[in-house]
Amino acid sequence: MSNTHKDSYESRNSGEDMADIAMQNYLKKIELVEYKDYLRIGTDPKINKLDLFWYATEILLLPDYIVVQKGHIFFVEVKGTKRLKATDYYKIQEMDWKGSKYKEVKVGLMYFSNKNAEPKWYPANVLVDIWKDPDIPMKYYPELDFKGNKKAYKEIPY
Repeated sequence: MSNTHKDSYESRNSGEDMADIAMQNYLKKIELVEYKDYLRIGTDPKINKLDLFWYATEILLLPDYIVVQKGHIFFVEVKGTKRLKATDYYKIQEMDWKGSKYKEVKVGLMYFSNKNAEPKWYPANVLVDIWKDPDIPMKYYPELDFKGNKKAYKEIPY
């Protein structure tokens, strides 16, 4: 069963994380080894149950995964939804800006439509084009963020 933005925070963050499972399946399929070729380092509300957790996600600049492959280091946000939240978009862009002085650094988003799907890679520069595209409307979740603000997102084309 998949969760949607209409479900409660507690409901959405219980059970398995489809995108994380898909990423794990993909990394195994391409024969990468954890702690050697990749690390899962991002914060995850399904695992982290800290009070005031949202402050950590506002301050930390961590991707979900770091993958080293073919002479590059990839800073990867993993998504199982086509909705790219503004907070994730700006985090990806900040990581990309910090990594831009190194040709070995690649930053972007890995999208999985289901846990057995082949991923679609969206590099940070492609996400800029999507974000600035006036034909892709800005939308807002009906719920507010922890500060009481609307949560903006754009749907990434697949």
